[in-house]
Amino acid sequence: MNGLATKRIPWSFDEKVELLSYRNVHTVCEESRCPNRHECSSIGVATFLIGGRDCTRSCKFCHIATAKPVSLASIAEKERRDILEAAKAGKYEYLVITSVARDDDEEGLARHFAAITHDLTSMGVVVELLIPDFHNNSALLSLIAESGPAVIAHNMETVQRLSPSIRPQAKYDRSLSLFRYLAEAHPHIIRKSAFMTGLGETFEEIVTLLNDMKSAGIDIVSAGQYLQPSQDQASVMKVYSDEEFRSIEQMIVERGFLAHEVGPFVRSSYMARETLSKLNRERLQRQKNTGR
Repeated sequence: MNGLATKRIPWSFDEKVELLSYRNVHTVCEESRCPNRHECSSIGVATFLIGGRDCTRSCKFCHIATAKPVSLASIAEKERRDILEAAKAGKYEYLVITSVARDDDEEGLARHFAAITHDLTSMGVVVELLIPDFHNNSALLSLIAESGPAVIAHNMETVQRLSPSIRPQAKYDRSLSLFRYLAEAHPHIIRKSAFMTGLGETFEEIVTLLNDMKSAGIDIVSAGQYLQPSQDQASVMKVYSDEEFRSIEQMIVERGFLAHEVGPFVRSSYMARETLSKLNRERLQRQKNTGR
């Protein structure tokens, strides 16, 4: 068991704290008001955000603005160049790249992901991608997968019953199908997903979610407490105790996922490099145990 990730967060969402600028690259850490953004920024870690700052979807948990975005073609080259410059300046060995949803230009966004990933991997950077569902377009998913990421993540976010209200422009089954496709067509890529607690789900529904995630071929699971970024997002229905998070972690362990992060302030990309290291150690141990 990896151990429950518990820590005290001594600040509020509204506190003004100086964060790293990352040479003008947007980060989902700040755009989504992640509770770990101060901790990660203090050690020079961030999840870079591409596709602009406006999202075409309106998920009820997310603080990123929903609006008609600027043309992707008008910003893609600058975003790519800025990320490469930031990566070189920071001498990064591991980077997480995510994006807003761009339902107006999904092919353009897939090519944008692929171009940045190819360039970063050519520099020796290990890349983890956190992607929208791309409407489960296999050609676009393969375009991204073939660019060389070590990890492709896509978040389930919540249980099946709540998915239509919490992420109305996404679909629970479509997200699972994305992982099934990646597991079949690109099995060498590590598959990762995350969900939140406290939106009104039951423990029985979490069990079903974990079973579905395992059946879909997900390797890494992250689970954390939903925190309401502002009054415009969904309300917190329940705050889970450490004991309840330990129960969730035990359920994850029992299902044989290769790695996990569980705790109140865990988010999908939290401790991403360390989680991948755990997975690789687990794979090595399993190979020794099976002799393969």
